[in-house]
Amino acid sequence: VRSKCPSYVGTTGIVMQEFKHVFKIITKKDKVKVIPKRYIVFGVEIDGFVSHIYGNKFELRASERSVRKFKVKGTMDL
Repeated sequence: VRSKCPSYVGTTGIVMQEFKHVFKIITKKDKVKVIPKRYIVFGVEIDGFVSHIYGNKFELRASERSVRKFKVKGTMDL
């Protein structure tokens, strides 16, 4: 949805793998793109409902995210 690097904006696809600092996404053209999480706002659509995920807040391993309590802070400027 938003990024400091404009080439990442508008990229759509299916998340193939999720790592601590990046997502690997398969695009509609069957290409694998590696997208960093830092300074990016992702839009995830499920059944017509769009949710925005801030990559900086999501930049942890899955096991670390499950036990961490997230604090509400202001939004970041991109």
